[in-house]
Amino acid sequence: MEYQYKVVNFEATVTTADVRNKKAATKVCAQLEIMLQESARDGWELQGQYEFSVDVKAGCFDAILGLLGKSSEAGVFKIYQLVFKKPM
Repeated sequence: MEYQYKVVNFEATVTTADVRNKKAATKVCAQLEIMLQESARDGWELQGQYEFSVDVKAGCFDAILGLLGKSSEAGVFKIYQLVFKKPM
């Protein structure tokens, strides 16, 4: 059987008050559940969550920032993506 795949970034939003009131985790769960339910309604099945390393290469402007003593965003960072699949 062949599948088509969809890869999405999940970014939850909470406020500092949510963190202080210990409601942040509950809000993140609710936001994730909504995304999963919407995807399931469209026939997508969650395959898993995966971590990817992203290399950010410095450009010409970043060299100028370095000369000015400012930092650039060059380097490596990790992202977490949700992977869904459904039969074709």
